[in-house]
Amino acid sequence: MKALHRCGWRSSPTEARSRHRAPGIGRCLSTAAVAAASGLLSPAALANLDALTFQSRIEQAAANAVQRTYESLIAVGCTAAQSAETVSCGGDRFSLFEGVRELVETANQLAGVQGLRQFSLNLDQENLGFALRWNAAEEFAAQGNSATEFSNSQLSSLASRVAALRFATRGTGGGASGDSEGGVKRWGGFINGSFGYGSRDDTSDPFLMTGSDGNEVGFDFDGQEMTLGVDYRINDSWVVGALGGYTQRKVDFDSSVSIVDGGIDAEGESFIAFGLWEGERFYLSGSLGGQWMTYKMERRITYPSLNPLIPSTDDTRFSETDSTALTATFGAGYTRSVNAFGFELFAHGDYQDITIDGFAEEVGGGHELTIGDQTIESLELAAGLDLHYVFRPRFGVFRPYLRGEFRKELEGAIRTISSFYSSVDGAGAGGTDFSLDTDDPDDDYVLATAGFSVVFPNGLQGYVQYQQVFDLDFYDDRVIGGGVRFEF
Repeated sequence: MKALHRCGWRSSPTEARSRHRAPGIGRCLSTAAVAAASGLLSPAALANLDALTFQSRIEQAAANAVQRTYESLIAVGCTAAQSAETVSCGGDRFSLFEGVRELVETANQLAGVQGLRQFSLNLDQENLGFALRWNAAEEFAAQGNSATEFSNSQLSSLASRVAALRFATRGTGGGASGDSEGGVKRWGGFINGSFGYGSRDDTSDPFLMTGSDGNEVGFDFDGQEMTLGVDYRINDSWVVGALGGYTQRKVDFDSSVSIVDGGIDAEGESFIAFGLWEGERFYLSGSLGGQWMTYKMERRITYPSLNPLIPSTDDTRFSETDSTALTATFGAGYTRSVNAFGFELFAHGDYQDITIDGFAEEVGGGHELTIGDQTIESLELAAGLDLHYVFRPRFGVFRPYLRGEFRKELEGAIRTISSFYSSVDGAGAGGTDFSLDTDDPDDDYVLATAGFSVVFPNGLQGYVQYQQVFDLDFYDDRVIGGGVRFEF
């Protein structure tokens, strides 16, 4: 039944889409009636998707790629009228040819172009656009979300650890480490955990009225991670350390707002080495690290046929790939306290260089795609203010805090997701690439944090915090985290 919801048998996710996109059963049946009345035509010319214009950029890109794929398969031995495998057009190649032929002959029928029509799906143009989108590869842009979310979360965990180190040596709310009560042990271990969740709006559908004209689909995401680390205090001013992290992340494509279904499951590990120098009022910090992730993806391809001789399409493709990343940070801050109240002005830069390896979906059925490498480079500069107040109850030192920072992206850029049907010989053979650009990343946004930390007399330390991103177009992103540190 799911394969039929793109031709009127569906519930509209929004009022806007209901008004503009639900074609209704009557329109689909009227198209079928036209096809029945016209009969079968001789192949005087190749069917041509180029004869139609689609409002969605993804649909237009898919139309171009499907048409070129059809022509390439004709050139290597497939024939427009064949109904069974041949020596030159058999196996997965023939399965692919059947799929693209259905789409181009549907366009041929709609545009009144001379050619075969017996393999048409008998859909109207809106639903042909839906079918083309199911064949595109816009979902793979979401892999970058998992990679950057993990990297950002690890850098946030590092920032929390640096703040905790400084608070541990300034438990009274002021004074250098040598002045803190009871002294500070040289070695410390820590464990942090966090859970993040959020969603991304669809920007690929002009009828959703999001005020955008993009190429990325809507999805929900969540993830959890665990970070373990150790630090060593060289003297009153210098601390060095390292942390390792593990994450599990999940992306669920939101088929209620996007013409896409499936998801991504990702796992990853990271390692970061860091250093901290702390003076009476100023401090400097820096880090260098890497991360490694594996992605397992499920992509649905499902759309109807109103031609009783052609079955509806309902297929699922699976794939797996890896990514690597280099991360580096540099930070500085100035701290001032007046009795129990304190504030901190800080600035930092975060650099990320992420590469997602190219891959091919599992072979079988003809719809499988081969995806090219993806590279994500980011350099963010941030400036912010931390406000805190120190309480000294009997059990230790308690410090609630509020932190806000403005972030500016300097290197982020649109990247291109390049893919082609695996059953077409050679990458991009005959110009068959599905070449889709991602949306332009946001240049700036605001990150707000609220939490508290506590230091007990025996040196045990903990924190809990909540973070939320603001002014990030089309994203809702929140993280709840906490951790403990102990000295030995």
